[in-house]
Amino acid sequence: MPIHEAEADVRATFSIADKYELGGPPGAFQRVTFALTVESPAPAERVRRLAAHAERACHAAQTFRAPVPTELTVTHNGSPLP
Repeated sequence: MPIHEAEADVRATFSIADKYELGGPPGAFQRVTFALTVESPAPAERVRRLAAHAERACHAAQTFRAPVPTELTVTHNGSPLP
């Protein structure tokens, strides 16, 4: 499918209260939006199908929909911190 230009705009909404210890909600994203702009001579239905396929294949979008456990490890001067 020919694409002359494509642009993705990704934005997130979140509270900064927890980050600054202000006693608010946690700092996790409250909403994430992906806006895709496509310039293509292809029919709109074909662009829609491609966008739907790309969204299904996007690891970031899937992770936001079905959160996974996360883990932090810290190494300081070559030694792991408990």
